[in-house]
Amino acid sequence: MLKIEQEILPLTGLRFVAAFYVFLFHIHIRWPLANDPFLNNILGQGAIGMSLFFMLSGFVLAYRYADGCSSLKNYLTNRFARIYPIYVAAALVTVPWIGISFGDGSWADLSRGIGQLGLLITANILLIQAWFQQFFSLWNNGASWSISVEAFCYLMLPFFLPQLKQLSAKGLCIAAAVCWFLAVFPGLAVALFDAPFNAIFYSMPIFRLPEFLIGVCMLLLIRRGHAYRLGVIVQAALIAILPIYIGIAGQWMPLYVGHNWVVLPVIAFAIFSLANSKGAIAALLSSSLFVWLGKISYCFYSFQALVILFLLYNHAEVVSTMPILANNYILAIVAFVLLVAISALGYYGIEEPARRWIRRTYRDDAPRSIEVAQNAVT
Repeated sequence: MLKIEQEILPLTGLRFVAAFYVFLFHIHIRWPLANDPFLNNILGQGAIGMSLFFMLSGFVLAYRYADGCSSLKNYLTNRFARIYPIYVAAALVTVPWIGISFGDGSWADLSRGIGQLGLLITANILLIQAWFQQFFSLWNNGASWSISVEAFCYLMLPFFLPQLKQLSAKGLCIAAAVCWFLAVFPGLAVALFDAPFNAIFYSMPIFRLPEFLIGVCMLLLIRRGHAYRLGVIVQAALIAILPIYIGIAGQWMPLYVGHNWVVLPVIAFAIFSLANSKGAIAALLSSSLFVWLGKISYCFYSFQALVILFLLYNHAEVVSTMPILANNYILAIVAFVLLVAISALGYYGIEEPARRWIRRTYRDDAPRSIEVAQNAVT
């Protein structure tokens, strides 16, 4: 049985795996790293790493708060302290690529540009940019949309967690299956019906909430006493289904979430099995290196936009200065090392100090459960 005071080290390491997969995806779609169709499919579908982020988040937050010992204020303070300081830092360092045009400087163009800028900044401050597809290609929203999704999921957890806690193991399996269906249906609709608004199914928070809730269900199943006991060989074989499937079928769907019918069960199994497994895979992800990389993974994900946007807009100058970077593999390695260095600075210089200060300043010791939110509306 998992103990609430313990960090689940394999899942900390797994968080970096998700961030690294997304990083490789962002590099590959701009500076290809593979010509082989199988590898190209795997790298080209790296956006499915976001599903791993959302499901991990649901699992870890349920692990932290399912005992009901935190007040709603402390819960929200903890979530704000966790994401907002680095979120703001990542936004500020990517301002040069905000993407708003003021045209030829005429009054009409100037007014329109100021209006767009005001809406964009307001949406980002309020963490609601993922609800507006128009913002996706602006600023660093190609990355920060997921933080908007996370914020929505954070707000929903106090309403869903008390209800899910009341379910039996069978009920939790049914709830997870319903969430799976709700996450799969939009992707299949995209595959079968071509429409200009299909991209909303990838980034709009309401369509990613079911993935978060599957993670919650996985944790609650473990709390019911269910544990993985089939060994590392079966574990590895089942997890390997995902890269094999993506390598073969990566281009079959027009949108990443179209693969959810396979992706989500495999990720759910990986989280469930690694959370209470002591096999070789869990040991690797629990190693000091992976755990450290997992701790800086939020910075690693958030500052990807800075590194990639800089390279994207200055690639010719960078290659001219350092011709060796014309090799995409070397470019990817240099970008990775640079991003790890920036992430470490962000983690130790901003994320952790800011989180401690916010929690120390705004948390209280009230014993009320986060279920107070649910009780208030019933």
